[in-house]
Amino acid sequence: KVEILDLGPLDGDEWGFTGTFHKDNGGGFLTDHYPEATKACWDFEGCYCTTRHVPGVRFAGLIHPGLIGTAPSPELLAMWNQREAQLVAEEGTPMEKTSCGYCHTRPLATLPNPEGAMLGALGHCKQKAGIDKAWDSVAAAAARTVPGRENGGNCDIKNLSRGCSLYLPVFVPGANLSMGDMHFSQGDGEVSFCGAIEMSGFLDLRLSVIKGGMKMLPNVGPPGPNPSVPLSVNPIFEIGPVEPRYSEYLVFEGISVDEQGKQHFLDATLAYKRACLNAIKYLAHFGYTEEQVYLLLSCCPCEGRISGIVDVPNAVATLAIPLAIFDQDVRPKAGQVLEALARGVAVKKLSPDVAHESAPAAPPAPLDPRLEALGPAEEPDAKRAKS
Repeated sequence: KVEILDLGPLDGDEWGFTGTFHKDNGGGFLTDHYPEATKACWDFEGCYCTTRHVPGVRFAGLIHPGLIGTAPSPELLAMWNQREAQLVAEEGTPMEKTSCGYCHTRPLATLPNPEGAMLGALGHCKQKAGIDKAWDSVAAAAARTVPGRENGGNCDIKNLSRGCSLYLPVFVPGANLSMGDMHFSQGDGEVSFCGAIEMSGFLDLRLSVIKGGMKMLPNVGPPGPNPSVPLSVNPIFEIGPVEPRYSEYLVFEGISVDEQGKQHFLDATLAYKRACLNAIKYLAHFGYTEEQVYLLLSCCPCEGRISGIVDVPNAVATLAIPLAIFDQDVRPKAGQVLEALARGVAVKKLSPDVAHESAPAAPPAPLDPRLEALGPAEEPDAKRAKS
């Protein structure tokens, strides 16, 4: 059991950033619409934040660790690597998952990769690769920390803040609890990928062991070789009492129909993508660029929901955005915005825009000097460096 007692930004580092990756460096949930690398830098004012890159917006944050989890057993690690490698191998074949056609984040999974690997006490690839046999052995199978898995990990649950409790499974002696990826604020889904307000921070935790507690976790899936240590389990979370208090929201709906008009079956991922696109296209009427809104949805305290999952053929997802975060009324109404749109006139864009970190059609280039020896073509995905 992990109890979050306190957390916050480091003294003197009261700032953070939100970004999108270039489409050739991982992209994000909407990378087919917004393929370039962008960034917004945020200033913290107590529990509130503002940014020069998205003018006219101010909101309260909910600080949380995006990543917290325990270490896998060898059996669980092997299960991860096998199933994720199979997913990658299916790309471009008749077995490819339907969602690969409308979700353009690549690769489909981040498989073990010694290049760029930082293996804790074992060291970094630049000092160890090809020299230390123990390091090479671990690096060849070590899990990447990009996704959440049975052990917890990079789940990016925005409500895991002060007062929360986490009930994490333990697969190895000592559990090897780890955490990081501190966020000042995040919207449900962290849709731009590097999309919360990333910051340096601290955590104050209280840890305890529930003896035999693994028996209480439902095992939904392969049982594993040892019946006393189930593998197909997931953490349980107890949400704390602290969160931003907003009462009025503008809610956008999405259904299981893609941008080309093709019907999909009860696809909640596609429905959420459509809800996000609807929100972005709508809020762009109020002076924001679509890239600004994309970053905003990724980091403001917006609420994502699966509203319907049984009425065939459409799943229904909703995205609720607090109205109070804007310094203008963004509700649909008669007035200058509607009059301008009726005349075919675009609303004047607010200034400045997000920081554009890449040029259209240009390949991404690593700026971390530790990656120079690898070269752009072999650069490990940037999300791991953050995690």
